[in-house]
Amino acid sequence: MKALSRFVSTFDRGALARIAYKASIDAAGKVAMLVMSVAAARTLPRDAFGLFALALTSGWLLGVATDAGIPIYLARSAARAPRRLAATLAVAVRLRLLLAFVALVAAVLVGWRWTPPAMRLPFALIVMSQLASATLETIGHALRGIGRSELEAHVHFGQRVAVTASALLVLGTAPSIIGLAWAMLLPPLLAMPVMIALARRSAQAQAASIHFWPATLTSQAPSRLVHLARAAAPLGAGVLLSALYFRIDLFFVEYWHGLETVAGYSAVFRIVEGIRLAPAAVLAVTFPILCRATDAAALLRVATWLTAAGVVAAIAIGVAAPTLVVGLYGGAYLDAVPALRTLALAVPLFFLNYALTHQVIGWDGQGAFLAIAATALGANLAANGALVPRYGATGAAAATGLTEVVVTVGCWWALTGVRRARQTEHVATEGVS
Repeated sequence: MKALSRFVSTFDRGALARIAYKASIDAAGKVAMLVMSVAAARTLPRDAFGLFALALTSGWLLGVATDAGIPIYLARSAARAPRRLAATLAVAVRLRLLLAFVALVAAVLVGWRWTPPAMRLPFALIVMSQLASATLETIGHALRGIGRSELEAHVHFGQRVAVTASALLVLGTAPSIIGLAWAMLLPPLLAMPVMIALARRSAQAQAASIHFWPATLTSQAPSRLVHLARAAAPLGAGVLLSALYFRIDLFFVEYWHGLETVAGYSAVFRIVEGIRLAPAAVLAVTFPILCRATDAAALLRVATWLTAAGVVAAIAIGVAAPTLVVGLYGGAYLDAVPALRTLALAVPLFFLNYALTHQVIGWDGQGAFLAIAATALGANLAANGALVPRYGATGAAAATGLTEVVVTVGCWWALTGVRRARQTEHVATEGVS
């Protein structure tokens, strides 16, 4: 961390402590999900675990889609106008719940035709659990915006521990996909009113007027709703497209190779996904500095450090792949080792692109970010269509790596354009002076 010391000097100890605590909670959540996934892989039939992975990914994608940029908008609004938090939060939560409900109905209708009859209810419950968790995340951004991220972290930590404990209890006593689904759904539903209560209390006087659901919007609410949608939409669309190109390969694998191959690919993807916590933690600290940067010096230092760490991680995963897979999931998942090694090749780009995309957004490049994500999604669809039918999970992993190349090139293009524009503006300013 010495290499990053120059970047964190502007933060006080309290802020750094909150960042470290939030990063630790996120890491604990990933570890808990990995533990639950390992337990499910070892106790459930492979086709049931495949459906679990498919429903988990479907719910996560729908959660990102119904996010619609609302959490970032809510956090920013709370930071800029904390006295108006109650009114802003009321509108944001109503919209978030409505979008989540629409997504759940769509998932149930699709799942009814797509999944085997015995798997329909578990599929719907697991999707609902992910939508509930995403809604909880949105509400937590209000606390994050007013500097109470530790309260948000407390609630998230509690519900993640509850999910893991109840899931392990089900899998250890009477393993079933339906029991696991209920174990995943109840904790976030119970945590939601707790998070709302904390947000109300933190809003102080304004909190007493919040009526979350059902309620008639006040005369000012529609204008707030329109403003929220307009401000959050570009970033929300970019995040959605990013989520799609990152995980849509799972559906290609299922279509051509079935649930058992999905199970193997999802299992090894969890390993790589856990490693991505490292760049996420670094950017949590350095993002404000990237936003304030007037040149690319800070980005170059962060990107170099992250890329080097990604190369080390890729080599470690490639060498230890068989041991990791067999140790975590058992010998039945040994056929997924080639997919893990192929994913490992993309890890340095994962790390690098964390820095590049954050810099694009930090320099008000939401439009460029949306264009990059759209291009990357198109490339991902084409690569999956060409590679997955023949190469299965390994082809999906290769498509992921090729997509990250597109993201890197797109970010380079966007940042080069921003730098040229700034140089032109600087020259024009000097001419006027």
